[in-house]
Amino acid sequence: MRERVLGIDVGGTTVKWAVLETRDATVVARGSIPTAGDPHTVAADLAAVAATPAAGDTAAIGVGVPGHVDRSTGVIRFLPNLRGDWLGFPLAATLRAATGRPVTVLNDARAFCLAEWLLGAARGHDDVLFLTLGTGVGGGVVSGGALLTGPDDRLGEIGHLVHDRAGPTCGCGHRGCLETYASATAIARAAGRPTAEDVFLALHDLQANAAVEAAGRAIGETIASLCAVLPADLLVIGGGVGAGLPRLRPHIEHALAERRDFIGAVDVVAARLGADAGAVGAALAALNDLDGQATPTGDWGPEVPTTRRPAVGVGAAPAHERSFALPDPATELIADDVRRWT
Repeated sequence: MRERVLGIDVGGTTVKWAVLETRDATVVARGSIPTAGDPHTVAADLAAVAATPAAGDTAAIGVGVPGHVDRSTGVIRFLPNLRGDWLGFPLAATLRAATGRPVTVLNDARAFCLAEWLLGAARGHDDVLFLTLGTGVGGGVVSGGALLTGPDDRLGEIGHLVHDRAGPTCGCGHRGCLETYASATAIARAAGRPTAEDVFLALHDLQANAAVEAAGRAIGETIASLCAVLPADLLVIGGGVGAGLPRLRPHIEHALAERRDFIGAVDVVAARLGADAGAVGAALAALNDLDGQATPTGDWGPEVPTTRRPAVGVGAAPAHERSFALPDPATELIADDVRRWT
């Protein structure tokens, strides 16, 4: 088998890609292009990336997208934040036909979780919750040593748990979702400033401080409630707003501490892999399918690079209901090179 895989992270404005060397789990090439305005052009652009000299000798392709995917077919089910008519678009089949390579398509937040779990801040943990804070709020769940996914890759939409039913209207159609308090857009709007970065830098502005406190408490209270159902000892936070974690953390930790007697201790840490996380996670998902001798339809399960091999998470369940399982941590997975990703 060729020893490199291509991971692609499709965002609302930018497509990021990375080539993962499977022997030592290092990124050997990376790049980005603007996101086109319709699915056919996006697919053609991804095929062009796969044909570049840096990515042309890869064995498989993984693609993370910001929405719901039928993982048994690689067909898009719900993609609200990309331009164009994506409903029903066969992304995996289109890209497979254009490149001749196996293609795995998954939710971008779950790709982030997979990368941070196997290679980053959550490495070695069995029970973890993840948040990606950006234009929206994504998330994921590792429970009992398995990354949970569910049908259409929908399991883990923590940003759409309701924090306050009387809160602002969310893009999903409901009111008071966590996303309406903790996304970059929400934090900037609550503080009356153009960006969340401006809010975090405004250390002596009362309105900015109130927005940061509200976002942190919303995260902490939502995660505390979730831990009552899915116990976890670690919360990993990444994404663009994740850079403001030093400001958010005290409020998150205070809200978690209020429920500590019931949910136990939950450590709050920053993601480690930076901008590469989504693309690296997509590459790991593709490698998982490839090494498991899966068809290109999303038969999730057996392997990650090097000698650590996770078992199939849910036995002989259908492909769209399978999960990733954490391998035995006895063997080191990543070399010092991974520090370049942080």
